[in-house]
Amino acid sequence: MTKRALDFIPVPERGGKPRKSGFTLARDYGIGYRQAQDWVEAVGPYLDYIKIRHLYTLLAPLDPQDLTLRKIKLYTDNAIDVNPGGIVFELAWLANKVEPCFETLRKMGFTAVECSENMIPLPLQDKLTAIRLAKKHGLKVMFEVGEKYPAGMLDIELATRDIAAMRDAGADLVILEKSVIEMCLGQKGEKPEAAWLVQLTERVGAEFIVFEAEAVAHHAWLVKHFGPDVNLGPNLEPEYIAKLEATRRTLSREGGYSFLSDRVKALLPRP
Repeated sequence: MTKRALDFIPVPERGGKPRKSGFTLARDYGIGYRQAQDWVEAVGPYLDYIKIRHLYTLLAPLDPQDLTLRKIKLYTDNAIDVNPGGIVFELAWLANKVEPCFETLRKMGFTAVECSENMIPLPLQDKLTAIRLAKKHGLKVMFEVGEKYPAGMLDIELATRDIAAMRDAGADLVILEKSVIEMCLGQKGEKPEAAWLVQLTERVGAEFIVFEAEAVAHHAWLVKHFGPDVNLGPNLEPEYIAKLEATRRTLSREGGYSFLSDRVKALLPRP
């Protein structure tokens, strides 16, 4: 890492890429190539995964001059893994074309795939088969857990067993669906169901879970409870990336500026 010009001023440090935890995942909603370049230049060092909006993936030709394929190369050239989102997987599963889908995604330049059951229920064995197929084609695998429109809380015992099985099958990460997080945390983490997230994380390991949290208040709650290296995303928009990095380092309002306040307290005389 290049030496900071102001290295004589201490700041909370964070590991660089490739990271083993503390992943930040964002979404490319269909931006142009120049905007993608600006994005990479501005916040690329803080980004670990980008999800390309599913429609652009589904409609893209296998042509290196295509905008989507050019952006995939731009991101991967800057040490950012790229995945096409879970809807692509679900459509492939319904068409009974999961393996050719993974094979083609790899040819397009994707380095990861998000598998999900947002709209289709999948038996555990089908999930494990999909994970193994993706790994066979050299793709990192994130499997999303939780329904997009849940009727109630996930069964924590079942979720723990399923996640352990997916990890054993080769999944790199599991994504906890946004709706589950919102159900647990409310607007600001004030709900008692927040304890469910803590229990699941203690059982599974924070390094293996990606919290699909979009609200800034949820970012603050998750960083406070699971530390600066909690995995967050994957629907973050560009303007949130720098703010999230500051929160991870407790150098934002959401992070309570605790790095500064702790140092101030240390300078005050003890009573």
